[in-house]
Amino acid sequence: MHLELPVTLRNTNILKAVRDLLGALVKAWQIAWPLAFPGGIVIIKCWREGNCLKTVTRIRAWLGQIRRYFRSPYKTYQTLEDEAGYWRASERTRQAYQASDANTTPVGVPLVRYYVPRLPPAYREKVHADSEAREYYLSPRVFCKWHRMVFRGPMHPTLQEAAKQIRYYSTRDRREIYRISRLLTDEAVFCRKWRWTMRYAAMWKQWLDSKGPDVAIVFE
Repeated sequence: MHLELPVTLRNTNILKAVRDLLGALVKAWQIAWPLAFPGGIVIIKCWREGNCLKTVTRIRAWLGQIRRYFRSPYKTYQTLEDEAGYWRASERTRQAYQASDANTTPVGVPLVRYYVPRLPPAYREKVHADSEAREYYLSPRVFCKWHRMVFRGPMHPTLQEAAKQIRYYSTRDRREIYRISRLLTDEAVFCRKWRWTMRYAAMWKQWLDSKGPDVAIVFE
């Protein structure tokens, strides 16, 4: 009794056609496999440029994009106890920095209260005060004393006349008048034995030559 053999292809042309078809499919896969494999085009391009480090960097960047796509951008905790511990630590940190926190968001508003540092106090900033900003008060008696020290002769203003003449002097002039008047005592100037000297007149003349122009404000 003879067993029947399996059916075989007797036509060699058919076998050759199948072999050629398989070879063509393999060659097509070798050429176009980057289109089917994710990231294959990047690997082929970097490999042709000859920079292996750049290739590895691009592959890592591509894998990172895939990882971020499947992974949530928010950090989660495994248990509710771990999450509660995070909120307790956050509350302790907020209380520690509360003294220097400039965030004015009310507590009842459902927003994340970020820490906002306060600006340094104002005393650290240098404030340049303008000497002409405020009018300097000069008493008529001080003006009369200065007048006797600077100008020679018996013709000196009275207290009433001094109150009118003070208005013609600027704030800087009044400060200088007060400074010169403080160089001598009242008893030494208003006594009968007072002897005039050129020293204080030279001080006033030097001040007028070095102070520069005054800003005049005229109201019509």
